[in-house]
Amino acid sequence: MGVESLATMVAVHGVEDLLSRGLLLVDDEPDVIAVLREFFLDDYVVHVASSGPEALRIAASVPLDVVVTDHRMPEMTGVELLEKMLVLRPDVAGIVLTAHADLPSLLSAINSARAFRFLRKPFESAEVVSAVAQASEHVYQRRALSRLLEVLSGRTRELSAALASLRSAQEQMLHLERLGTTGRLAAGIAHDLRNVMASFIFLESDLQQSGLDSEVLETVHVGMQGFMNLVTTLETLRGFSRGGQLDVKKEKIDAGAVVRDTVAIARMDGGYRERRVRVQGAEASLTFPGDRQKLTQVLVNLVRNAVQATTPGQSIAIEVSSPVPGEVLFAVEDEGAGVPSAVRDRLFAPFVSTKGEQGVGMGLYMAQLIVAGHQGTIRCVDRAGGGARFEVRLPCKFEIEHPV
Repeated sequence: MGVESLATMVAVHGVEDLLSRGLLLVDDEPDVIAVLREFFLDDYVVHVASSGPEALRIAASVPLDVVVTDHRMPEMTGVELLEKMLVLRPDVAGIVLTAHADLPSLLSAINSARAFRFLRKPFESAEVVSAVAQASEHVYQRRALSRLLEVLSGRTRELSAALASLRSAQEQMLHLERLGTTGRLAAGIAHDLRNVMASFIFLESDLQQSGLDSEVLETVHVGMQGFMNLVTTLETLRGFSRGGQLDVKKEKIDAGAVVRDTVAIARMDGGYRERRVRVQGAEASLTFPGDRQKLTQVLVNLVRNAVQATTPGQSIAIEVSSPVPGEVLFAVEDEGAGVPSAVRDRLFAPFVSTKGEQGVGMGLYMAQLIVAGHQGTIRCVDRAGGGARFEVRLPCKFEIEHPV
């Protein structure tokens, strides 16, 4: 049941006055306000403010549907404004405009301010007008669902199930919007990293011809591999945000090589070197069909989570084995504080993070998608003595050769 069903239910039950057409524009640059105001005068009741505090005063006194705010402003940033607006007017949608596509701002907008859209300056008029129209539709659906829940609270299970379906559809719309925002940012960062990486490729080539110590050359090579892994991860995220699917390219790979790649990348993190890391099973030859880069991405994410969950001196274990015929098991465990019970049931859902505003909440979600692309499973299991243990189980046909 979708938007048409929602409109029908609104009409049948006489739910009215869902949108005020009130639009609040916030920017400390008068010229920007003047340009934005012209876009919306014919279709909206436009209010303007030059600062966050002024915007909050206006929001407390007039009907509003959407707030469009600049991010970098004195007194209060746009994200801080939307965080306060969540308390004052939780049914209003927020759109952030900024010339600075920095990752912390995006994470804060998604996780704390619950921004509907994140747009870069300079912007196209059609882009802003379309974003406001979509935000208004989002507000309409949220308010309609809320009002209908009040009206239909005493009705039958069938009606309650219909409303739950509508709410799920509305949440999916917001989820896809966030994925799109994250994908656009990933594309920009990947482009910049590729430009930087080109210079380092030339540097690595020059160093190889200079006769430097082999350990130094290995360090540079490992760093370049980490760089390339990061770019590939960003491109994977961008591709998934656009098509909703991951491209898993399977070939015959060695499970031990996946672990060794993971360790090579993870050891560039100073925090990793401060932990007592135990690696088991990486020497055995355990071959199976899989995507080596993407599975390395999964394990690197699990290891980095383990590093962040522990303190210097604590233990982390990375394992690969074949516990039963036809299956390969990767495991990462630590002796940290463990997974909070509040997020355990939603651990692999998108935008769920155990790191607060420091995480976008996509790492374990992407890991689950990659593992599912291999027809496998990933889960968090109880660990004796505390801490966390993540297991990735993949079906496979393989050959095992133990080292002499």
